[in-house]
Amino acid sequence: MHYNKFMQIAGLLKNKAFLLSLLILFIFSLVFFISTTGDESLPYTPVEASYHATEVFSSPVEAYYAGHIEEAINLLAGPDVGPEQRHQLVPLYWELGENASAASVLEELIVNPHLTETERDELRLELFITCVLSGSYAQAAAMRNIMEASVQRMDSRLRAEFYFYNALLYHEMGNLRSAEEFYRRSLELDRWRAMAWYRLGTILLDSNPREAETAFQNCWNQDRAFNSALLPLARLLAGRGEWVQARNLLVTASERLADDSEEAAAVNTALASVIRQVGPPSDGLHFIQREITAVPPRVRPAPPTPAEGIMRIGLNVNRPLVSVKAGGDFTIRDAQTRQLLYQGAALNQFWVEPDGDTGLRIRDVNNRLLLSSSTPVLYELHSNEDTSIVAGIVSGSPGLNRTYRGELEFRPEPTGLTVISIVNMGDYLYGVVPAEIPASWPMAVLRAQAIASRSYAIAYRGTFAERGFDIWNTALSQTYVGAGFEHVNSNAAVDATRGIILVGETNQPLAAYYSANHGGHSDDPRVIWGYDAYMQAVQDTMLPPRPSPLPPDELFRWIKDEPATHSNVPGFFFDNTYRWERWISPEEIRRRLINDSRVAQDPGEIQRIVSRGRGISGRIVELEVQGSERTVYVRGNAIWGTMGGLRSSLITIRYKMSADGEIQHFVFNGAGYGHGMGMDQHAAAAMAYRGMSTEEILRHFYPRASLQHQ
Repeated sequence: MHYNKFMQIAGLLKNKAFLLSLLILFIFSLVFFISTTGDESLPYTPVEASYHATEVFSSPVEAYYAGHIEEAINLLAGPDVGPEQRHQLVPLYWELGENASAASVLEELIVNPHLTETERDELRLELFITCVLSGSYAQAAAMRNIMEASVQRMDSRLRAEFYFYNALLYHEMGNLRSAEEFYRRSLELDRWRAMAWYRLGTILLDSNPREAETAFQNCWNQDRAFNSALLPLARLLAGRGEWVQARNLLVTASERLADDSEEAAAVNTALASVIRQVGPPSDGLHFIQREITAVPPRVRPAPPTPAEGIMRIGLNVNRPLVSVKAGGDFTIRDAQTRQLLYQGAALNQFWVEPDGDTGLRIRDVNNRLLLSSSTPVLYELHSNEDTSIVAGIVSGSPGLNRTYRGELEFRPEPTGLTVISIVNMGDYLYGVVPAEIPASWPMAVLRAQAIASRSYAIAYRGTFAERGFDIWNTALSQTYVGAGFEHVNSNAAVDATRGIILVGETNQPLAAYYSANHGGHSDDPRVIWGYDAYMQAVQDTMLPPRPSPLPPDELFRWIKDEPATHSNVPGFFFDNTYRWERWISPEEIRRRLINDSRVAQDPGEIQRIVSRGRGISGRIVELEVQGSERTVYVRGNAIWGTMGGLRSSLITIRYKMSADGEIQHFVFNGAGYGHGMGMDQHAAAAMAYRGMSTEEILRHFYPRASLQHQ
């Protein structure tokens, strides 16, 4: 043994605190080992690969990002792997639900004498959380006692994490008073944890109903997929006479829990009871039929740009009734032959409704029939300075009106009316830019948004031609809310960029994708979506370079941490979009996989959820959902659109198990909001605020594109 090494060890042996720590950890490890000796998934046990295991990989990182998590584990589990690499095993075992194996690796790493105190504290916290998640509550309690002195050394983020899992531990062990105390401590440091609000609400139900109501409401406000909060919240509202609110929540819960589960039965029983008190919900048609008292505003028309053409925007389909109030004199024509069918005066209001399977009829507010038609009709204002107020467009909100420029087309379909807004490109973008980002943001980002939206619209024009329109008015394409939300700033940005678009390497208009928040790193559509959209992965300029994918443990830490980037500059990003956490039950995920048309498969009882491939940002290419009946694969945007409240596919996966080993929840930690391709709207705003020009912003997010004047 070298002399220097000997002296290091001798110095450590003089440290009584370190010896005591080793002794306690040894006792804890022994207890944990005894309780898990029947587990076949200990750290050095090879894992059987189940995902096309035919490739040979040079590193565990390469294997993991290629979708071969089992092979990555096997490469890391050998005796020659050092402690730094060994830590990569922890998130891999978490993702496979092998919490006991993750705990065994952490036990081994904690006793490394070369760790700093901060590094040891973080490993202890990881081990404590792993024990709570695995349902090993006695071991978690022992670990908590070891950690008492180190908690105060942690930063507020780690303390909030410890307090939450400590509360969860107390809750599972039946100590409700201590659980309440630590849920409150956790929420004081981090209010954005829906599960903490939900759990706190369950504790307060009997002792403090009003505070319990607030807790459930906070849970629901933060995570609109947290369906379990709806029943207790509705019961509390009904208990103080808020019958209509209670009924509306229960209707939502009943629609989402349309199965034979005990939870669905409880919701339907409560809904029936509330309906006896207040009656069933209205179909909302009376909101549409009521008089529109507002006067449609006059507007300045967008300057004509013939090269940009006309946009046909699908406002909605399957409408049972639509009401229109004209801001000026108008005509209604046959949309195909242009034959005049009716002429009306300013401020007239009329209703459009289906007439059988293939026709429509239009009546005035006195129920007088104005016309009927078996073909689509076109409503035209005589002046392009006039607008129309339309009711019955917004799904689920029949009382919400929208104001539109230009023409409206009504197409009869067997399932209801299709309503289409027809405007020139400038008028269209006036209604898009302030709907996509706040008009109060810097002019440079408003212009960048106008160029990206114009490019997207031109590239996707005609995509839904078989339905009679070019693109949707929602995030399925890009959000368009008409003239009612226009702002002088965003209109100026549209005018200043008139005719300017992004083009790809083939000189064709670029489908300039963008989303709210990329979490600090975008990704490449070629990897995530499987086709070339002339965009590439881009890292935020405030982060150190990432020439290659992060190892699994660094990726997990990066997603859990909140590194300073342009994506989280105060004033330009929204809470719960940069970093977030979701707890989703296996039952909820199964229900969504069955009901979502993009998947429409029943995996049976869900046993495991595994990532199968990641882009350089960490976004998942494909999720493998292993069930008792079948394995289901979920790809692309369906990952975050289907799985239940996820905000992106840049996620990590852990499992919350009961004491008897059943999966209670999948725990997803995530970064960003949206698909994460192209421009990050939050980051672009911060970049503009810090002085970057429109051209610099677009060059950063679309490096393979160039600007072109049409």
